[in-house]
Amino acid sequence: MDTHEFVEKFQENMKKAEKNKRRGKGSPEARLATKQHGTNK
Repeated sequence: MDTHEFVEKFQENMKKAEKNKRRGKGSPEARLATKQHGTNK
């Protein structure tokens, strides 16, 4: 996989993450749950 492909995938993931963040703002509980999962990894 070349750099250009990587960058495109990365930007795609960033967009998805942004959508998830906005959705999480609606319910603080959901956001906390996600944070906990991240720390447990």
